[in-house]
Amino acid sequence: MFSVFWKSGIFVVVCCHGFLLSICDMVRSGELMKYPLAIINKLIDIFAEPFLYGYDIKCAFHSILQCSSLGPAGVVPGFHGHAHNQLCQVQHHSKFTLGAGKEDFKTCEQTFSELNALAPEIRNSTAFHRHQALDEHF
Repeated sequence: MFSVFWKSGIFVVVCCHGFLLSICDMVRSGELMKYPLAIINKLIDIFAEPFLYGYDIKCAFHSILQCSSLGPAGVVPGFHGHAHNQLCQVQHHSKFTLGAGKEDFKTCEQTFSELNALAPEIRNSTAFHRHQALDEHF
């Protein structure tokens, strides 16, 4: 009966052009580091060349990533970086990262903004119907 509440959201990866690269259900645990670690691992397998990623809590994720065998470069997105302290901004902000260009790394927020209209429809649906609605949307 309460299995509807096991899903606490989705974790998405979107390229700078707005294409969905990966999506997974967050199950009961909220936004833990296991989701970005799994996604980074998948992206390393897919892309042979080094890539740059943006993540709101990249400064916290950086220390966990350094302890793993993974290790691509990442940044804190442009607008979110101002909420961090000065040392974090200098080390992780996209403005100070070579290769980031003028990218703001906020494409996921745009994706979630589009999903706001779909949320009431899928909030209490079964896993099958939820995935079906998300597949049709993307």
